[in-house]
Amino acid sequence: MKFITLTLLLLLTSPTYADIVVIGNIANSNPMMSAREVQEIYMGRHRAFSDNMIAYPIDNQHLRNDFYQRLTNRPIEQINAYWARLKFSGQSNPPVILSESKEIINKIKNNKNAIAYINSEDFEDFEDKDIRILFTFE
Repeated sequence: MKFITLTLLLLLTSPTYADIVVIGNIANSNPMMSAREVQEIYMGRHRAFSDNMIAYPIDNQHLRNDFYQRLTNRPIEQINAYWARLKFSGQSNPPVILSESKEIINKIKNNKNAIAYINSEDFEDFEDKDIRILFTFE
């Protein structure tokens, strides 16, 4: 009985991740991105896409913890410390943080170099012809 209770407790308390997709403007010349490319841009190691266009990454306030955990396998506290060091040294600035999916999608529509991540359900709800999925977590 203890084993069943413990198993149920672990299943109920294990982290669940939303289906997160990285989106970009339809005019972005990158048809798809690899996990490595997304990580390089979101960690500030590369500032441009493979076609040398400057990337404008946007963080989603509500999915930020899950996104970076999946992308880097690190907790958000380590990501925040990493960005604090880069910002303090003047090397780079962290992605802009927005909280509403609608606002994020509007930024993507108005800037062909912007990329962001949202819940896949939000992407399906908008069904906008001006944005497309660049990366999906497996």
